[in-house]
Amino acid sequence: MKSIIVTGASSGIGKAAVINLIKSGYQVFGLARRYEQLIKLYSELPTDIKNANHYYFPIECDIAKPDDFEDIFNKIILKAREKTIFGIVNNAGYVEPGAIEDITLEDLRSQFETNFFGLIGFTKKVLPLMLKNNEGRIVNVSSISGLISLPLIGAYSATKFALEAISDALRIELLNTNIRVININPGLIETNIITASLPKIDCLIKKSSRFSAAYRKYLYKIPQGLPASSVANVIVEAISSTNPKYRYIVGSAKVKIGIKMRRYIPDKIFFSQIAKRIS
Repeated sequence: MKSIIVTGASSGIGKAAVINLIKSGYQVFGLARRYEQLIKLYSELPTDIKNANHYYFPIECDIAKPDDFEDIFNKIILKAREKTIFGIVNNAGYVEPGAIEDITLEDLRSQFETNFFGLIGFTKKVLPLMLKNNEGRIVNVSSISGLISLPLIGAYSATKFALEAISDALRIELLNTNIRVININPGLIETNIITASLPKIDCLIKKSSRFSAAYRKYLYKIPQGLPASSVANVIVEAISSTNPKYRYIVGSAKVKIGIKMRRYIPDKIFFSQIAKRIS
């Protein structure tokens, strides 16, 4: 039984990944700030899994607090099978809403602390073990917004673009090992990542932002997306495959075609069309 760490495990994609990985026979360490939500996950595990406490270990962790990483990592290793970690699913993250003129530098820094620096910091804790064993899977849950930057969530897009860049660098550095770096790029998924930002969106609108109408149109009424389990299934595939892809795009056929076509659309045309929608 191989051991996997999943960050942001209390809801959405992370929660679905924990359940699917356990179903696939992995020992999973679920990390998140909301420990009470991690505990509730026990009740959602399949009833045919005996001794669930041998498969799943909830651990309270704020990925934006690197000073705690050493203690958390030591707790994991004490309970991990064969005292090692085969994979890490870097899923913790959130959306900082707002046009660039509306967000503060403090908010931008906080976005990077969670979505980027925390992710890299915890990966660096796990990487030496993987190098020692010369095997492992580093699965980074990125976004379509890491491939195409979108307005009104520019801070979020910036963290995902940075994640794409550093994933490529790490992938090349590990190319002659048996450690694989995989990026998952979901499109619209049914999670609470946007709804959790609604109080901040309300504040932006109250400040009479010139994008208030666009916030209401594009951030209040989010179209229905794919279930979180669709991403979790891909995560299990990436972890389990002996030859995983470098990138998995998870989304509708329309989203996948859009990603492929973006490279052929001149910047001037692409930017002007998007700008019309938010003006």
